Amino acid sequence: MTDNEIIKNTAMLLAQDKSIEKIYLISNKISTSGELTSFKLALIVNDSVKSISELECRLYMETDSELPYDIVLYKTSEWDELKDEIGTFAWKINNSGVLIYG
Repeated sequence: MTDNEIIKNTAMLLAQDKSIEKIYLISNKISTSGELTSFKLALIVNDSVKSISELECRLYMETDSELPYDIVLYKTSEWDELKDEIGTFAWKINNSGVLIYG
């Protein structure tokens, strides 16, 4: 699914924000006819970001996609702490998500 143009284009638009270090494809939804209907991305952002919620809002406002999408954001220090802790969402992303940028 990482070769899907809609996902790639959305990820590249998001990656224009210089605070984003990595982008993972977490999941996608497929219709019964086999077409992509939505997707979820995890964004790892540098620790200099003062407000994750403000960044998230701005990214949604500035990044259009042909399909609905969700983003989950982690600061790098938080990501580094949680990605190896079994049972956390970051651990799940790190083990089953697909790195598509960074």
